[in-house]
Order: sequence, then structure tokens, then C-alpha cells
Amino acid sequence: MTKTMHPGERGAVRLMHAYGDRLVCVRYRTSGSGDERLTTVELIVERAVIRKRGDQVIAFKIRDHEHKLRREALRRGAWFDAKSGLWQLARHEVLRLGLRHRIAVAPDQLLRDEVGRGRNGLLGVAK
Repeated sequence: MTKTMHPGERGAVRLMHAYGDRLVCVRYRTSGSGDERLTTVELIVERAVIRKRGDQVIAFKIRDHEHKLRREALRRGAWFDAKSGLWQLARHEVLRLGLRHRIAVAPDQLLRDEVGRGRNGLLGVAK
């Protein structure tokens, strides 16, 4: 026989204090012979943001004093790229954070856009 308890339920409180928010559930089982009770726990050992295929990772800016925004970006899976000095995160997450205006454009992309548009800003039409 097996009984499953979730964090906060009677029978799981002691283990909840021991494992904190890593605890998923506690299971009480009886041994095959029926003369022992076995206690098992299910723990979270790693969390990772699932990146969907085709979801573009883009660079964006977080200023040094924006600690709350930095924590939220980290919670959503962002990482800091020391080489560029910019944060990296899936495009849809950057947009959800409302940071469209902070998306960084690579210098070579700016050059391509300028060459492709011509001086008047229209694609393929140069004066």
C-alpha cells in the first residue's frame, strides 16, 4: 500500500522543513513483507527554462541599478553575456517583460539595414 502526501499536508510537514521548496511529495509505502514502512521523497534537483524550437534568443539591456528587473529576468531564464555586456533571453520572454525598447541590435545588423534600405529609408530605392 502507498500513501502520497504533498508539502504542507499532515505527514509531510517535517520533511517539508528539511527539504523546503524542493519537496514535491512524500510517499509512505509498506515493504513486500508488510512489516516495514518505507518513507520516500520526491525532490526537485534542477529547474531549467524550456526553450521552444525556433524561439530566437536575443540580447537586451538591464541597467545596473535595476535589481528587481534583473531578478525577474533570471527567474525567466536570462543570462548575462559578459563579452557583449548584454543579457540574453528568449524573444517572447523579453516581450512579456515589456522590454521591446531595450532589445539590442548588433552593429552588423544596423549596417545591413542601412544598406538594404538606402538613404531614404525605403527598401531597394536609393536616391
